[in-house]
Formats: sequence, C-alpha cells, structure tokens
Amino acid sequence: MKSIEMHIHSFSLRFQFKYRSDFDVFAYIALAKERGFTGVNISANGPGYRDLGGTTPQHFANVRACLKEHGMACEIDTSDTRIDNLHRMLLVASQVGAERLRVYTKYEASLAEQMDWSVRDLIAIAPEAERLGITIVFENHEDFQGAVISNILTKVNHPRMKALYDYGNSQMVGEDPMVALRAMQPHIDAVHVKDHVILSSEGQIWVQGVPMGQGFLPIMEQTEALYAGGLRRFCFENVWGYAARFKADVLPASAPFSTNHQHGFLNGALLSESNALAQEWQAFESGWGWYQRALESGGFVIDRR
Repeated sequence: MKSIEMHIHSFSLRFQFKYRSDFDVFAYIALAKERGFTGVNISANGPGYRDLGGTTPQHFANVRACLKEHGMACEIDTSDTRIDNLHRMLLVASQVGAERLRVYTKYEASLAEQMDWSVRDLIAIAPEAERLGITIVFENHEDFQGAVISNILTKVNHPRMKALYDYGNSQMVGEDPMVALRAMQPHIDAVHVKDHVILSSEGQIWVQGVPMGQGFLPIMEQTEALYAGGLRRFCFENVWGYAARFKADVLPASAPFSTNHQHGFLNGALLSESNALAQEWQAFESGWGWYQRALESGGFVIDRR
C-alpha cells in the first residue's frame, strides 16, 4: 500500500464560508477531520485574511489550538511575492502553526521581469522562512509554465523554497499538465488536486473547474507520478464554479484540452446563495468520493494516525 497524507483546501467550500453564518475556520477544521482529511489548507488573502477569519494574535492562537485538538496539519495560502507581504504572512503562518506558506507572483510586467523580481523576493525572504521553520511553496498559478517555475527556484536555490504543482493551472498557459509536472518535479513539495475542462463561451476559451472525476485532467496519472517522485502529502481542491481565461495562442491537441464534453460555462459567484451553497456542497461530496475511490483502486491509503 502507498501511504499518503491528504489535505483539503478551503477554496473547496468557498461559498460555505461566504454565505453561511455557521461556517467559519473552526467549523471547516472540524468538517475536514470528520471527512477523513489529515490537514487543511487555508486561504488567507484579503481583508480579514479571508477563510482564516481573523487578524489578531488571539484568533491565531485559537486556530492553532483547534488544529491541535483535531490532530490536523495546516498550510496557509497567500498571493504576491512582495517582501512585505511575505514577512507579514510568514508571521501569521508561524502563529497558526502552519508548515507551509503558498505564494505566487502577482507582478504585471514582462515575463523576464516577473521572473527576475520573483527570484529577488524569494532570495530576500529565505532567511526569515528558515528562521521560522516554514517552507514557502511557489505555485504555477495561471501565468508561468512549469519550466519557468523550475528556473526561478533553481536560481533561488534554497531548501525552504519549493514548488506547488497545481494539477490544472498549466492549462491556462497552454501547457499539458504532465509536461508541467515533469519540468517542476525536482522542486515539488505540495500540490493542488482538482479537475478541469476546456470550453468556449461568448468568443472566449475558458478553463472551467468541474467536480473531480468529471473533467479531463489525468488525475491518477499525476498522482502516481508525484508519489513516485517522493511526494507524500496531497491536497484536494474542489474547483466547481471557477473559470479562468485561456491565455495561450493555440489550443493544444492533447487529451486534457478536449472540448468534447457536456459542461457549460459556470461562474458560481453569479448564482443565488441557495444554489451556490447546494451545488458547491454536491460537487464537494461527489468529487471527494470519486477521489477516495480512485486512490483506493490505485493502492493508496490515507494515513489518518
């Protein structure tokens, strides 16, 4: 058997966080434990640190205590490699007890400048990450192909600076997910497991999130390759209701880019509260059930000690 850890990302339940008064970070941690996950990834972007739900040292201490009570590991997500943001979010992650901090580049500039500035930022923040014992994982988030991520991290060359491989984000830049995986694999320390389709709507090509098992990403091929490369912690992310524009000039011919499906364009944020809540929950339950069955068939077991 192939033993792994399994986190869940808070984006999986973003409308539960947004619309339900009874669903907060503490309810999320309890739900994750009840559903068989071994850890949580928490989005902490924006005012109030979004799904983390608070900004005070006492709140962070309460979250840390809740994680300990439920025996859950934690990773925190932020955006923007600018040094002031990373300093601030490393301190948040440290107070919560997180082991990793996810980040991606948000510079609007040429590719060369984005790469140079990302290298500069990550080199500058590395000593602080080392001091706090937190690994920063740099995600291929809709803008960089896998080789670019690898190039940046090779230049940074620090053991606390690793890659986060997203199973589907390379599609936005016209790169087959397995090509991106192979390019990034020497640096990969974290992943987001999800499912996508490609579709056309109103003259635009979109990468559309769908319930896991209903799309065209080679999820188990990716999972097997990552495990073979040494990865032991995975993170389930339900991306139903999410869409991002396809940014490349040419749509590749490989299977993940097929448009032969029945899914239509869907922006979950435009649905009524009741529909968004119900459909997201259904997609979460369906996708998590599918992935558990697929893992079991592949000889994987989630270590829930």
